Amino acid sequence: MPLTPWLSHYKTDFELARRRRGESIQFDGLRCEAFDRFLLVGFPPPGDDSWRSVDVAPIADTCFTMGSKSADAVRAAESDLAVHDACAELVFANGYLLSERSTGALRNAVAAPLASMLASNPDALGAYFARVARVDRLPLVALNTALFEDGAAILVPPHTTIDAPVHVRFVSTGEADAKPAMSQPRVLVVLGEQSRATVIESYAGPDGIDYFTNAVTEVVLGNGAALEHDVLQDESTTASLVTSAHVIAGADASYTSTAIDLGGAFARNETIVTLGGQGAVCTVNRFRMAAGDRLVNGYTVIDHAAADCVSRQRDWSVLADRARGVLGGQLIVPAESRSARARRVTRVLMSRGASVEATDRVAIEHLPDDDPGRRVAAIARFGRRAFNRVRTASLRARIEQLFERHLERGYA
Repeated sequence: MPLTPWLSHYKTDFELARRRRGESIQFDGLRCEAFDRFLLVGFPPPGDDSWRSVDVAPIADTCFTMGSKSADAVRAAESDLAVHDACAELVFANGYLLSERSTGALRNAVAAPLASMLASNPDALGAYFARVARVDRLPLVALNTALFEDGAAILVPPHTTIDAPVHVRFVSTGEADAKPAMSQPRVLVVLGEQSRATVIESYAGPDGIDYFTNAVTEVVLGNGAALEHDVLQDESTTASLVTSAHVIAGADASYTSTAIDLGGAFARNETIVTLGGQGAVCTVNRFRMAAGDRLVNGYTVIDHAAADCVSRQRDWSVLADRARGVLGGQLIVPAESRSARARRVTRVLMSRGASVEATDRVAIEHLPDDDPGRRVAAIARFGRRAFNRVRTASLRARIEQLFERHLERGYA
């Protein structure tokens, strides 16, 4: 596509970062391939079915600049989303590791900064990194692969159980050499066969600041592995956010994901799961809430690529005032796969001035907008159906606190 001003701006950011990083030939080549793909395709075009009815112009027409190392980052990282029973915590601000805020170490596994792992041991990660989230298919994955500064690598060997959660925190301050800022968080999770772990990702930023977060997570589960994957998003309600998880599960593996989206003027949560081994199971729970004129967008693809697989999807959305929801996805089950089991339930609690578009049947309940007390009580009951799916007690308690804060500020 033509080199528009915003593409030229991203190209400058890419070249400056490339010179500064001085990465290996192998990894630099992957970065260049990813950025060339993004230059060719650009942001998702109107004809992209996975972005149906979603206008990306507010993001595509803005010249975002890579976030900078911020003097306020340590203070910002103190403020919100610590998980007190985590065995290890990696903290990033504007995409940069905050080593002074990162704590803990795993005994028989690895939770480490992704950039240093790719630099020191590229062969160990080469079979996984950018292999599940493919740069040739998804332009925002390509953009993240080209520009991400750092992220988390969580590697669990076969037959290993991590009893306490591993927490990866991404904090945005909105600081950049030329605002508005953007960051490209990245997470890679690899569980060997018969291993067990819980990974929590959280995203936060001060309210009232405009920035763009484009996060990509890759998950690889060996045969019989089980991952509990929780994502809490409490970014600025004026920010633009895209979080995407790309998962491949081996035979008899289990992937359970619960994502809670509380912030964002535009917030998209994308989940793409391939059940690649016989008997693989996935459960995808999603809760999102928006008020005012905000837009929330959910897109989930579950591919039953092997026999005897099971998938469950539960989706809850709260749309207050004039908020808009666009909910879509695909369930891919081969015609010859008679043993597959799949279920999806989508529920929306909404004001009469709000709107929702969905590819599946939606159970709609209306908010009692004429009575603020009843309205808040209805949203609280609705939200707790999703929060009860979160098994980590300290995270569930923190979600409840943040949820109450949002109810007081924007929904009462």
